[in-house]
Amino acid sequence: MSYIVGHPIKRPSDFYGRSSQVARFYEIIGGTQAQSASVLGVRRAGKTSFLQYVAHRSIKAKYLRDPDNYTMIYINMSTCKKPADFYYGLLRRLQYALGMAETGFLWKESPPNATSMYDVEVFLCQFPERRIILLLDEFDQIRVDTFSQEFLTELRAMTSVLDYDLAFVTASYWDLYYLGTQIGLPPTSPFYNIFYPTPIYIPGLEESEIDALIQKPAAEDGFPLTEEEVGQIKQLAGSLPFFVQATAAYWLRCRKSEYVPDPEQARQILAGELSPYFEQWWRSFDNGYREVLRCVADNLDLAILPYSPVEVQEAVRILGNYGMVVQENGRLAINGAIFALWVQQYAQLAEQRQTLHVPNDGQHKWPAPPTDPAKLRLVLTDYFSLEDLRALCFDLGLDIEDFPGTSKQAKAIGLIEYWRNRHELGRLVQAIRQERGAIV
Repeated sequence: MSYIVGHPIKRPSDFYGRSSQVARFYEIIGGTQAQSASVLGVRRAGKTSFLQYVAHRSIKAKYLRDPDNYTMIYINMSTCKKPADFYYGLLRRLQYALGMAETGFLWKESPPNATSMYDVEVFLCQFPERRIILLLDEFDQIRVDTFSQEFLTELRAMTSVLDYDLAFVTASYWDLYYLGTQIGLPPTSPFYNIFYPTPIYIPGLEESEIDALIQKPAAEDGFPLTEEEVGQIKQLAGSLPFFVQATAAYWLRCRKSEYVPDPEQARQILAGELSPYFEQWWRSFDNGYREVLRCVADNLDLAILPYSPVEVQEAVRILGNYGMVVQENGRLAINGAIFALWVQQYAQLAEQRQTLHVPNDGQHKWPAPPTDPAKLRLVLTDYFSLEDLRALCFDLGLDIEDFPGTSKQAKAIGLIEYWRNRHELGRLVQAIRQERGAIV
């Protein structure tokens, strides 16, 4: 087994930790009546892996008395351009999981581009004894224009029907109140009432869990790590599993090359290599969170910040829940020396790039793009997965499904041609740099 860096974990045996979050998940959905829940975490925290883990048959059997009575349906909301896509995908997955039921009365299913809540409800009514848990990943997607407050109102209405047992588990960075207000849903909406009062945060792993995550793959690969090396990797990476595995993978590559890694050199190299992921976090934080992180990284007193003590304490609480800061030897610290270095050296550059990333209204001049589209194609295919390209298109206000073909290369070519035909390749270059640094 090698380190799994980036891809969601599919086998339960490769999943480490999160025992308290898993237990809480099943407490919420496994009671006498199903309740809905919100899972919150930054990008790369492991939300998708968590959802796939709890949905696995062996894990259900471990936590539920009657696991066969539960059907969990996973949907990646980033693949849904509009509510009809969501309902169509949900209906098809339900039919696959539960079988094609006879409705017992006249009903004609809507066409794919017009599937609605009512199509799903009619189908679910045939399974009153089953408990259906919908795992809605990338729920931040509902901020796009095609989703409205009506969609969230419909979701709540579906959980209120007495003819079947249904609950939702959403996974996102933004909390539900923020997402709701983004599409016009007032804070007093009954939609929020169907969710468990406190979200399930996905922060860093526990100490013993990190040790196992670092040691086991290296040992199975024939390169057991010393206790000192494990400690150095933990100190560099912090406790979020993606960064632990990325750092451990770098360390293992050095060992295989018969090179003894230098921790400070590794810190400098990985701060640059992992910068695109840190930058994604930084763009999501407001100024208050950023200033708290800067103070913590520079060992400054938080009292110097121009905010009330209550506001600072709340920011620290939220950043702690997301695994950005930790208590270390009785003081607040950045989670991982690599991220701390990035905050000190790269954060200001990230803000400058974010300032440049504005719509082209005829006033702003985008940087001159490379003259060779072939280089852009290689960059997109070498540095981006298909899901990364989907997210890149979303950030640019585009839908990847509008481009021809299904392969990553076909989508990359379509994206390049889109901006070249508009003489705005510079905008694509800027977006690439914002995600992956100065690779073009």
